[in-house]
Amino acid sequence: MAECINSESELPKSNCASPSPTETVCLESLCSGNNPGTSHDIANQKLINFVYIDEAKPEKDNILSELGFVEECDDDTSTNKDESWEDCIDQDFPEELPVDNELAVSLYLYFSFFEDVSSSEETEECNANHGTPKSSQIKRTLNSAERNVRKRKLDVNNGFPSKKVQSEICPMSTISSNNQCDTSPSSLQVVSTIVTPSSRIRAVIPTKDNPPPEMSEWLTQFTTWSNAERIMAINELIKCCEPTQVRHMMQVIEPQFQRDFISLLPKELALNVLSFLEPRDLLKAAQTCHSWRVLAEDNLLWKEKCKHAGIEEIPKKRMSSRSLGAHMSPWKAAYMRQHAIEMNWRSKPIREFKMLKGHDDHVITCLQFCGNRIVSGSDDNTLKVWSATTGKCLRTLVGHTGGVWSSQMSGNTIISGSTDRTLKVWDADTGICKHTLYGHTSTVRCMHLHGTKVVSGSRDATLRVWDIETGNFLHVLVGHLAAVRCVQYDGRLVVSGAYDYMVKVWNPETEECLHTLQGHTNRVYSLQFDGVHVVSGSLDTSIRVWEVETGACKHTLMGHQSLTSGMELRNNILVSGNADSTVKVWDIVSGQCLQTLSGPFKHHSAVTCLQFNNRFVITSSDDGTVKLWDVRTGEFIRNLVALDSGGSGGVVWRIRANDTKLVCAVGSRNGTEETKLLVLDFDIESNSSSSISR
Repeated sequence: MAECINSESELPKSNCASPSPTETVCLESLCSGNNPGTSHDIANQKLINFVYIDEAKPEKDNILSELGFVEECDDDTSTNKDESWEDCIDQDFPEELPVDNELAVSLYLYFSFFEDVSSSEETEECNANHGTPKSSQIKRTLNSAERNVRKRKLDVNNGFPSKKVQSEICPMSTISSNNQCDTSPSSLQVVSTIVTPSSRIRAVIPTKDNPPPEMSEWLTQFTTWSNAERIMAINELIKCCEPTQVRHMMQVIEPQFQRDFISLLPKELALNVLSFLEPRDLLKAAQTCHSWRVLAEDNLLWKEKCKHAGIEEIPKKRMSSRSLGAHMSPWKAAYMRQHAIEMNWRSKPIREFKMLKGHDDHVITCLQFCGNRIVSGSDDNTLKVWSATTGKCLRTLVGHTGGVWSSQMSGNTIISGSTDRTLKVWDADTGICKHTLYGHTSTVRCMHLHGTKVVSGSRDATLRVWDIETGNFLHVLVGHLAAVRCVQYDGRLVVSGAYDYMVKVWNPETEECLHTLQGHTNRVYSLQFDGVHVVSGSLDTSIRVWEVETGACKHTLMGHQSLTSGMELRNNILVSGNADSTVKVWDIVSGQCLQTLSGPFKHHSAVTCLQFNNRFVITSSDDGTVKLWDVRTGEFIRNLVALDSGGSGGVVWRIRANDTKLVCAVGSRNGTEETKLLVLDFDIESNSSSSISR
């Protein structure tokens, strides 16, 4: 280095400018690989002289012209004389350099090494202080130069970066007399020093078959370390890695943790794991692979899913094998069918309903729906039996001499109660009246059927127990002081509510009143009884929950503002409809109100009837609408029926529903709506396909 830089005798001091830090390092690199006195040393000394010549001097232009670098460059065309020779050398170098001219090689490497690197602040400061050339070829930094080296292509034969393809030019070696590249060690000595400014840059790209020689030693050392030492080494290694290398690690490591554990487990354990998935996720898992699909089709697995969804048995009517798949398990088919039906209720377009016209303009006072038969009773003294499938009136039951105000149905047996103070037992298949039950002295206002026994309540303040098979009168229950408005019978106990504000619990076999449940301050209009709890609704706006065994009032449910006209009780969940136009969902064990079905989509008049299951609540109202609600969230889903005459006299009196059909009794008291039954079908179509929504 000293021999290169301190050769002041060779450099005119008047024209000498101090080298920039970058040039010093570059010149040091050029000189460090040569022995003094050799031809290489002379070439390098000439290169240094070239750099130190003032850029305004013509010597540089002469040297470049002599070497063939500026043959086509016309200095007169340059508007900036300071940069004329530098602009010329930005052109492509000639394909052949002067033979045995090592200064040409050195100059080529010097300018090609700094070709595309941008200027730095350090270089600008050096230019200002020392007057070094301002051109883009001289103002460089070593780090930028190193990046430039990495950008260059690696020649397959010698591994050195090259600006042109080897077949076009051989810049990294001297040119022999036969125009072949001289790749001898002596000719490559200067080149190797420049190309490898850092020991991290190798001449050959490492491969699996040709790894760096130090790697084997490094891996051997790694295997001798403890687990803690290996983790520390990995952490330090990751810190040294660039983002691309970290991503490569992830691509290599992640597949190591991807194991099909379900297929590797015993079938019993795999099914136990899958049992924790929701049905929707179970269907997605079945699409993973064949082995997962086989497990996800397990019949017992889907039986549990059906149990949680409230599906107790496999329906007789099943979806076609084309819709569900030929190998679907029966319980899965039942679940998928139920889901398709639920989607029909919730969101699918409502199909055109069947319209069953009858009873002229009379009021439909009671409604029953069992199997494919619908039975409607009216104040026109008749009952009509309809087909829920075809919508046809199968027969009209004629015999009562007063309006029919209560009815019950089981199988093909129909029982009706009338203002003519009698009960009649009918055969639904033939329309024949099998028995007429006499005994009451006033209107038969309510009744409840269990097995072959029916209990009737009358405005005469008594209850009577009958055998519908024989038509015999069995028992009379006396104790109320006013008309009996509602009754429930579970085969063991009878519970009755009356206009005397009382609720009574009876043993029908002994005709004994076990408990008189006092607490209401107005007429009792509705009752529910599940064998453990009695729930009563009154005109006093309250709902009371009683323990049937002790007669104690467990809860008083407050919240409604008027008469509770209808209630339903299932699994300790009570749904109540009120004349204040609201519907409430209660937990009778805790006494808490779970949901209030109101809001902007609530009914605008009294709630007349309701039905609910473990998914939906269906409510009807004097405003002429039937609404569908989510029983869990209390959210309004949509209107199932909305009469054009709603709000001007159109009324929905009664509703009855099963899993797939809804029957509504509609009409009006002022003639604005014709009396009729509407049947809405939400069953799956024969050609429909089912999929659980994502």
